[in-house]
Amino acid sequence: MYKKSRVFLSCAAALSIATPAIAQEESIERIEVTGSKIKRLDLESASPVTVIEAADIAMSGLSNVEELLQELTVSAGPAGNATNAYWTSNGYATAQINLRGLGIKRTLTLLNGRRLVAGGTGANDSPDLNMIPVALIERIEVLTDGASAIYGADAVAGVVNIITKQFFSGGEFSAKGGMTAEGDGKNKEANLLLGGNFDRGNAILNINYVDNGSVLQSARNTCPLTEEDGKLECFYSGRTIGGRASLADGSEVQFNQDPNGDGNSYEAYSNAKHGYNWFESLNSYSPMKRLNIASMLNYDINDDVKLSAEVIYANRQSSQIVTPRSFKNISVSKDFVYNPTGQDLVLKSRRNVEVADPEFYQETNTLQSSLALTGVLPNDWSWLLSYSYGRNTGIDGWSYDMNDERVEQTLDASVCSVAADAAIPCGDYFGAYELSPQVLDYVTYQREGSGGNEMQAFQAQLNGDLMALSDGYLSFAAGVEHRKEQGWRTPDAIAHLNGEEDPISGSYDVNEAFVEFAVPIISDKAWAKSLHAEVALRYSDYSTFGSDTTHKLGLTWQVTDNFMLRSVKSTAFRTPTITELFGGTNTENLITIDPCDGATGTILKNCLADGVPADFAQQGSTIKTGVGGNPEVEPETADTFTLGMVWQAGFAEDLSITLDYFDIEIDNAINSVAGSNMLRLCYSDPVAYQAYCNNFQRDPVNKQVTSLLKRPMNAASEEVAGVDVNVSYKAQFDSVLFGANWNTTHLLTHENTAFAGAETEELLGKITADRGSFAEWKSNLNLTASFDVWQFAYSIRYIGEADDENGGGPIGRSVPSVTYHDIQLKWSYSDSLYLSAGIDNLFDKEPPYLTSWNDANTDVFTYDTVGQRGYVSLNYQF
Repeated sequence: MYKKSRVFLSCAAALSIATPAIAQEESIERIEVTGSKIKRLDLESASPVTVIEAADIAMSGLSNVEELLQELTVSAGPAGNATNAYWTSNGYATAQINLRGLGIKRTLTLLNGRRLVAGGTGANDSPDLNMIPVALIERIEVLTDGASAIYGADAVAGVVNIITKQFFSGGEFSAKGGMTAEGDGKNKEANLLLGGNFDRGNAILNINYVDNGSVLQSARNTCPLTEEDGKLECFYSGRTIGGRASLADGSEVQFNQDPNGDGNSYEAYSNAKHGYNWFESLNSYSPMKRLNIASMLNYDINDDVKLSAEVIYANRQSSQIVTPRSFKNISVSKDFVYNPTGQDLVLKSRRNVEVADPEFYQETNTLQSSLALTGVLPNDWSWLLSYSYGRNTGIDGWSYDMNDERVEQTLDASVCSVAADAAIPCGDYFGAYELSPQVLDYVTYQREGSGGNEMQAFQAQLNGDLMALSDGYLSFAAGVEHRKEQGWRTPDAIAHLNGEEDPISGSYDVNEAFVEFAVPIISDKAWAKSLHAEVALRYSDYSTFGSDTTHKLGLTWQVTDNFMLRSVKSTAFRTPTITELFGGTNTENLITIDPCDGATGTILKNCLADGVPADFAQQGSTIKTGVGGNPEVEPETADTFTLGMVWQAGFAEDLSITLDYFDIEIDNAINSVAGSNMLRLCYSDPVAYQAYCNNFQRDPVNKQVTSLLKRPMNAASEEVAGVDVNVSYKAQFDSVLFGANWNTTHLLTHENTAFAGAETEELLGKITADRGSFAEWKSNLNLTASFDVWQFAYSIRYIGEADDENGGGPIGRSVPSVTYHDIQLKWSYSDSLYLSAGIDNLFDKEPPYLTSWNDANTDVFTYDTVGQRGYVSLNYQF
């Protein structure tokens, strides 16, 4: 996954939405802030919100929203697609945001305050941020607080609200190009924004095109690495060229791999000699082409009623190279015509290199639209009626795949024939490049599945001041909402027949009602300039689970003009997604560590008791894993708490500091235990974790794990807590305008318990195989300087050290801290034309090696796997 080294993020004072640098008390416009439905004359709120402005995004040179968001210090873990099963992780090449490392499903993404349809290639769990062009964004507001009482389910870790430009007038064209220092990963982007005012309104049209090139893993990493005796050595996949087999006498053999060698030769299998280097057939950064068309309309029907409409269409075409396909294990008779061993055997793990590396491709089409009427009543209360509709459809597939049923037929002498014109030809799979074109035509096919997601939402809201109190106005917001969501996935017919993927189909609807109050308690006292309370209550009734109620209580205490305290206590919940509830079993090869490889102590004892030999070595890093839904899974609930302060320095008007403590406790948490953890827990205590021990199978001869099953379930608990700090400063020295923005997150706790009575897994300070890094410290510093026609930015992103959750040798058991540096330079030729250039990962920092790497010998969710890269861009306004 391509991780941009960017920290040009929240240049507004992060988390300090109440500071004078942002609040505009003289404004008469009421503004709705993310985290509240109440429109205010000021922007004070008890909830911490990070604001990323359009100017900061433009200076960053980013082409993708998720790259911007994933580098926030409050983000962690997987939020994309690089190594995960497409149907459970929202689709290859999709992009999301993962706040607090709690998963994309616990972060709610909004567009202009409204929910978005899920995106991917069918029955997905979260919107695809690729649908939103960066140039159309006015700002992004990131609420790092549970907000189910305000927005409903899913807002457990927080809310990302993307606000688009609404009243643009004129024209703007921008073009950008870039590449890595190695000359690959080329990317191009063009954007045209047109807008104009007419008698009663404004209309905007935006057209955006992005073309990102690829980077091969082998261009950055020669081979997959493992640690032996304190040194890193190559190791390879046990799915080999030419194929290998378990013979009746118990031996493991490898068939000929030399195109010019003896086609009937075979020898004892050795991973070092025969294994396959799969890095040669994987991307570090996958190519993608994207076309976005967006239109916004605002129209004043009369002085009191306004109409707004928006339509966004996105087409995404993406692809990844994948390793040569293989097929399931097949028993072959000693009498089969091409069997050179003279023994009955089990043929397995053969990579079919007789055809080129297959391409895994996706194409999605997403439409998101909304229509809203807003107005003002005679008593100055405002009202809203809106309807949103979103639909996403997509296809994905391999350029070809292996039909297991037909492969089995070509290895069964009772149905196949060696005749030239045989309807079912017999196949010589015993050695590389032995398969005939007739066999290849018979057993390969183009695999393609399709699916989609649909969402409809109706809203009616009322907002205003209820009454004047002694210390201000009692304000409120109330409303009702109805939403229906559905998702479906139709797998390829042959893949379904071979048990590799099941269809998915499900839907639910929810009716909700909410009320929110902003209550002035005290004003103009010696010990308090003001004290306000925010109270919210939401009732939700789901067709799948019944009803639930969430609440929020927030306090803002403006102690002095320069110092404010704030706190929020709230409840949140998340209902199972369509895939978690309705998904059938689907098979994927997932990165999994077998703890019996190099086991010691209790784990070694239990591995031996299970028949696994002491010198056992895992063949390859992936295990065929069945993932799917669970109709018994129930909603999870959460309690969230934040406590913070905002300080505006009296001696320096543009210096502000915010500090916020957060704590999120999730009960009945919906989790799928990772395969590596499932195996480790089973062998640490086979009695306590008997359910996990029943979820996998080993080969009776070589004891390799041949299959594993993981499904979502309601765990006992999960908790994350920490502190967010922001320091923002602006100053002018002669003609130079200087700015500094520093964000830091210090993680204090991150733990989860699989089920009642199980061990508590401590993730604090750990780096994992499939959930990213939970380093105690993450920090982003951005420095800017503007003078005359020049603007310069220097960005530093720091990721703290962490220990591998699975231990390992002296090299891979821990990861050192990593710091990335970026620079950007902007030159304004005139008021309407400027040029920008930048270099990311300025010092070409390589990602660290860890034992539990998920690809590229590192954690692709956390570290930059591509290296130094640069870009230039042009912007012209007319």
